Amino acid sequence: MLRELKNEAKISVILHTKSSLTIRSAQTKVMDPTLLDMQCIKSRYKGKDTVIIPGSSLKGVIRSRYEKIVNLFGGECCDIFDSRQCCHRPKDWEKKPYEEQGEFVYQNMCPACQLFGSLSIASRINITDAYPISECIMGERAGVGINRITGAAQNGALYDFEVVEDGSFLVEMTLKNYELYQMALLMFVLEDLDKGYISLGAASTRGNGRMEIQKLDIYLREYRKNVKSWRGAIDKQEILLNEKYGMDYEWKLPFYGEIKLQDIKLDEMIENCKSINIQDKVRRNVDV
Repeated sequence: MLRELKNEAKISVILHTKSSLTIRSAQTKVMDPTLLDMQCIKSRYKGKDTVIIPGSSLKGVIRSRYEKIVNLFGGECCDIFDSRQCCHRPKDWEKKPYEEQGEFVYQNMCPACQLFGSLSIASRINITDAYPISECIMGERAGVGINRITGAAQNGALYDFEVVEDGSFLVEMTLKNYELYQMALLMFVLEDLDKGYISLGAASTRGNGRMEIQKLDIYLREYRKNVKSWRGAIDKQEILLNEKYGMDYEWKLPFYGEIKLQDIKLDEMIENCKSINIQDKVRRNVDV
């Protein structure tokens, strides 16, 4: 499936904090007692240390919600934490002709592994670390452990932790040889994130980690000369997008067409995906 490049997409999202955000670092204040007990994870960016949202954290949250939405459409996803229930290559995959092996293995993966990958198949989505696009306003919070028997504060369990009070972060997601239904499901995940059904980082049960989408840009590339609109890597369905998005499918070196969906609204993108039969796609490996 990945040997021949058919299509690509780059999703650029600016996330803005709606509540305090803390992505805890594994480092402690052992070497510097002036630091808080728990700090936000930081990285070197543009010549200085700054707080970030790791791409691995984002990918885990997005995959978890993606699996739940797949279930709502009647599909089933494997348990990646159980070696007996996670996706594996089918036993007879090597008996297939070489050029058919990739697609055969892909078709036997659950909908989540088809996009996010597994031990048997490469991921089709790459999610970058989210770096702030402007200066973040930092703060601190105090917390205390609760005695599970009395329900009161536990003596000696007081701690403090660092939070982002206000900040905007840019994250980029790149998809290769994706299917239309996968893009549609990602839009539902982003919608849930924007509406507050998904939280990022620690202390989410106390209201931390709620984000909103300030800006959404999507760039769609097509590498097949016979395609004139938006099409997935496998299915023949093509979706004609509104010309206001800047459709440009004039072929040129290195032989690709591009659609630029700049500053598009989530509900508009979901409307573009309404003709995609998601239920049929996610249930294709489920006995019904």
